[in-house]
Amino acid sequence: MYYSTVPVLEEVAKINPQRIIGAQCLPPSVAAMCGLRDVRGYDSVDPKRMISLLQIAAGPQSKKYDYALAQWLSPKATLGEDGSVRLSPVLDLLGVRYVIGRGLSPPQSRPAFTGPDYWALENPAVLPRAFVPARVEVEPDDALRLAKLASPQFDPREVAYVESPISLPATSRGVVSVVDETPARVVLNATLETSGLVILADSWDAGWKARLDGKPVPILRTDHALRGVLVPAGNSELEFRYQPDSFTLGLNLFALAFIALVIQAGIIWRSRATAPASPAR
Repeated sequence: MYYSTVPVLEEVAKINPQRIIGAQCLPPSVAAMCGLRDVRGYDSVDPKRMISLLQIAAGPQSKKYDYALAQWLSPKATLGEDGSVRLSPVLDLLGVRYVIGRGLSPPQSRPAFTGPDYWALENPAVLPRAFVPARVEVEPDDALRLAKLASPQFDPREVAYVESPISLPATSRGVVSVVDETPARVVLNATLETSGLVILADSWDAGWKARLDGKPVPILRTDHALRGVLVPAGNSELEFRYQPDSFTLGLNLFALAFIALVIQAGIIWRSRATAPASPAR
């Protein structure tokens, strides 16, 4: 199947833009063909908690289909004095760097990229995919947590929300970067002045496991749907691997079945080797 190229999308893809979102256009599958990460995701089943976050940032023009809540979600957006786009703080948190639209760009806007049919506005408030918030608050109630995340005053750089008490200093400082990645593995390098909560703005799932400098550590569900790990001061390597319990169980059952097969084969071979030879006729 042939797809025509879209110059604006190709230009955005060249600069590793973190994540993008379409404004009443560009379903995630089209963005993926250009190598772009769409914050709305590509899951055939919408992850409930991530959808709750995205709906905070949805504009009134978003199309809603029960079978695909995220695919045609379009963001609430305004323009800053410099002509750049202003989004919900939730989309800043999720690393949305560009809003991409079609046709004429909004009046008084200053697109970072323009083409014959598409344009891209840059979000100057975007956060890196992995970072350390200044402080962490506990909010165990889902509805109250989502209300705090939906507030226009929410600043994801300053505060993150977890579901159970943790011990951290009043203010945390640190720098985090993604150093390696595959679909089932993400490796971060974290350099912290104080202990803190390292957030990876990817969807939390029980199948993800974390290791800090090679040792297993718990992953805290953070900001309702994301991954957080407590990291001490200093330089650390934090690795996330997708290893669902069902996969581990399957491997263990396969290993047991293989061992049983080998034992059974050995018993059969031995019984044949020790059986008396039939007398000659």
